[in-house]
Amino acid sequence: MIAGVARLVGRLVGGLTGAYLVFVGARGSRMLVQPDVRPFLPAWEGAPASPGDLGLEFEPVRFTTDDGVTLTGWFIPAARETRTAVIVLHGFGGHRLPELAAFVPWIQERHHVLQFDFRGHGESGAGRVTLGSHERRDVAAAVRFLEGRGLGPIALFGISMGAAIAIASAPDLPVAAVVADAPFAELHHPIANRLRASGYPLAGIAARFVVAGAMLRTRSRLLDPIRAVGRLGPRALLVIAPEGDELISWRQGEKLYAAAREPKELYVVPGAAHADAYMTGPEAYRARVLAFLERHLG
Repeated sequence: MIAGVARLVGRLVGGLTGAYLVFVGARGSRMLVQPDVRPFLPAWEGAPASPGDLGLEFEPVRFTTDDGVTLTGWFIPAARETRTAVIVLHGFGGHRLPELAAFVPWIQERHHVLQFDFRGHGESGAGRVTLGSHERRDVAAAVRFLEGRGLGPIALFGISMGAAIAIASAPDLPVAAVVADAPFAELHHPIANRLRASGYPLAGIAARFVVAGAMLRTRSRLLDPIRAVGRLGPRALLVIAPEGDELISWRQGEKLYAAAREPKELYVVPGAAHADAYMTGPEAYRARVLAFLERHLG
């Protein structure tokens, strides 16, 4: 009798757990591939809305991926004579404006800069978000754009999602270097942390259901950068890991660094929150990134 009740309770708990995981997977995957994207507006009053607001020359550009998505961005010429170029890649649910304010002015002093919004973000064309699988086409189109201008060597500089996409894209592209600030090694990791922070139980398992649901919705395999990073060499890699990051543990950056081939560097920033390494120590950050680019772009 008691054993029978225990089996019944076990089946009920198992069924409810399964139903819960399917629900979270379905809801979470929809939010992942069709996120609420921030409007293309400055984040605060007085923030730049274009490179011109920073006194920089720029050219509005549009180019198309090989699967027909039109991407919108800016080409900002370097302040010195050079052929080197850096493609700046933004984070999930955002657009290119935050990176414009933080990074472009000092990168542009030495290199041409191309910024664009990923598909499904900012001013670019609509598209399902896959955090790498489809966005690799966006990065490839950006590289072709620069090559069409006779520019190179080229580096990818990504923040958060942009960092992960840079790592996933670079092995198949003619780029010389990757700067990855706050990248995830495994996609389920930041999803689990987001679920945990929102109070969802079984966050680690549920995150894998979210990833599986997103693959079904997009009919594509979502990529873990850890599977691509070993193919980066001989391209150079700089991993920037904010030690206080609660969304993507700095250990994810350490894991990517360990799996990468030389040349590679790991820059752990104590006290920095997610995607906040630059603001934590701007001078040290600029010096580290510019020295890396100088070594590998010239």
